Amino acid sequence: MKKKYFKSHIMKKIFLITVIITVITFGSCTKGFEEMNVNPMSPTGTDIGPLFNSVAGSLAYCMDEQFYLCNEIFYPESELGALTSDAWGNYSIGTQNVWNNYYYALSNIHDIDRRLDEMCESNNDDEIDDKVRAMLIVLKAFKSLKVTDIFGEIPYFEAGSVWYDTENQSYRKPKFDTQESIYKSLLNDLIWARDILNSGSTVTALGNQYFSIENFDVLYYSNYYKWGKIANSLILRHALRMRDKDPSFADPILVDAYTQPVIDDYDVSGNGGFILWPSYLGSVGDMHWCFREHKNLRMGETVFSQMSVETDTTPNIFDIRTYIFFDTNHKTDSFPDGQWKGYPQIRTVSTPTEGGSPYAGSRDENYLFKGPACLYSPFNYYLIRDEAFVPEILFSAAEVCFIKAELLAKNIVSGSQMELDEFIRVGIYNSYLLWLQLPLNTPRWKNGYIYPQLQDVYASGDIWSISYSQASKVLNQLVYTNPEFDYSQEAYLKLIYQQRWLDLFRQPHEAWSLARRTFMTPTTTNHQKLTSYRMPYPPTEISYNYDNYLRQVAKMPFGDTKETKVWWMTE
Repeated sequence: MKKKYFKSHIMKKIFLITVIITVITFGSCTKGFEEMNVNPMSPTGTDIGPLFNSVAGSLAYCMDEQFYLCNEIFYPESELGALTSDAWGNYSIGTQNVWNNYYYALSNIHDIDRRLDEMCESNNDDEIDDKVRAMLIVLKAFKSLKVTDIFGEIPYFEAGSVWYDTENQSYRKPKFDTQESIYKSLLNDLIWARDILNSGSTVTALGNQYFSIENFDVLYYSNYYKWGKIANSLILRHALRMRDKDPSFADPILVDAYTQPVIDDYDVSGNGGFILWPSYLGSVGDMHWCFREHKNLRMGETVFSQMSVETDTTPNIFDIRTYIFFDTNHKTDSFPDGQWKGYPQIRTVSTPTEGGSPYAGSRDENYLFKGPACLYSPFNYYLIRDEAFVPEILFSAAEVCFIKAELLAKNIVSGSQMELDEFIRVGIYNSYLLWLQLPLNTPRWKNGYIYPQLQDVYASGDIWSISYSQASKVLNQLVYTNPEFDYSQEAYLKLIYQQRWLDLFRQPHEAWSLARRTFMTPTTTNHQKLTSYRMPYPPTEISYNYDNYLRQVAKMPFGDTKETKVWWMTE
C-alpha cells in the first residue's frame, strides 16, 4: 500500500501564477490555526509536525467556498435553505478557492510523504512511519474525496508533486484521473490506515518504536484509536456513496466496516467527533462575514415542513433544533417576538421582497432587531456569528448512525428491525446531543437570547436526558403515531435520509451529495432546485492545464458544465 517517493531534495523556483494564487488563497482558510504551525523546536517550521498541522488547518471552510458555493448553491439545491435573491453568480470564485486550498494541501501531504520515506530509509525500517502515515491518509482522503465529489474527475495521482520534480511534465501539468480510480484507491488506503491505527502495536516488526508527532497533532494528540474511528467512518460514508455504482467492490468493504469502531462521541471541550472546535483550536474561518455580506439565505419551506406541523394559527414545532438552526422574522405588533416563516424554495411574482439585516453585527446589542423588511426566518444569528465557539463539523456521530441504518434498511448487512429502529433513534439522539450543546457553551449565545421554548426544554433536565426524550418525540411524530408510515424499505429510507439531511445542516456540501445520490431527501419542489450535479473546473486549471483539460472535457457527456453527473450518480 505504502508509496515511496525518493525524489530530489532541491526545490527549484517556479514562477507560476497558479502557485502564487494558491498560497494567497490557502492562507485565508487557516484562520485560527496559526499557532498550530509553529514548531517550538524548529523555528523554520519545516518539520513533519508543522506540515501535518498545516494540512489539518486546511480542513476548515474557506470564506469564498462558504459564500459562493455553500450559500449560493449547496443550501438552496439541497433545500436545507432558501435564497431570497440570486445576487451572487460568481461561483467560479468559490470553486477556485476549493481547488487552491486542496492542491496546496496536497503538495504538503506529498512533502510529508517524502520526509517519511527518508526516515524509513535512514532507520532501515519500512514500518517506522506507519502510524503517522496512516493519520496523514485520513486527512488526504477526507480532502480528496470532498474535492472529487464537488468536481468529479480531477488530477490526483500525479498532482501536487511538482515541487519535487519540476522537470517532469506529468507533474507540471497532471492528467485528470477518473473518479472511480480515485475512490477505490482512497478506500483501499483508508482500510490500510484504519487497520494500522487500530492494531494497538507500539513497535514495528523490527522492534523499533513507531515515529510519532505527539503533541503536534493538536486535533487528537496522536490518539491512534480516535484516528482509526475517523478512518472507518470515512470508509462507511464513501463506500456507501459509490455502492450503487459498483456493489461488488463496495459491499465487502461496508460489511467489514460496519462492525469496526466509528465516530461515536461528542466533547465540546475540544476533541469530540471529527469536528473543529474553535474553543479548543482558536477561531476557525469567518462564517459571520460570509452571512453578513451575502445576506440572502433564509429558512426555506422545505426544512420548516420537516420540523413542524401546520395548524390553523401558528405552526406546531415538534423538532426543537428549529430554535437552534433558525430565528423568527422581525417582530410586529401581531407577533412581538417575531414569527416562524419559511421562504418559498422557488420564488414567484407574488413572493414578497425580502430584506432586513438579520446577520448584521448590530444584533450583538439588539438581538431582536432584524429590520422591518425581514419577513422570513433567517438562520440563527448566533450559529453563524461566533467563530470562537461554534464548531465546524466534518463528520458527526449522528451521521454514522444514519449510514449504518441505511445499510440495514437495504439489507447490505443483516440485522433486525429493532436494530434498524435503534440506529435511527441513536442517530437523532446524537444529533440533539451535539446541537443542544451550542447555546449552553457559546458565551454570546448563552448570555444573549435563547428562545423561551428552548429555555423551557433546558429547564427540564440535562442535555443527555433531553436528547433522549426529544429523539423519542421525533420518532413518535414521524413513525409510531404516523398513520402514513408503512414500515416499508422506502419509508425507512426516506426517514433515514430526512434525519441525516437535518443533521447535515452545517455541512451543506454533504447534504448536496446526499440529495444527488438518492433524490429522496426532503423536497417541496420535487427536486427541481437540484440542477448542479457537479461544479465546473476553476479558471486557473483551464488556462494552465489546458491540453489535459480539453482531453477531460471530451469525455464528459455535457462537457464542463453542472449538468454532467459525477461517476457515482446513478439516478
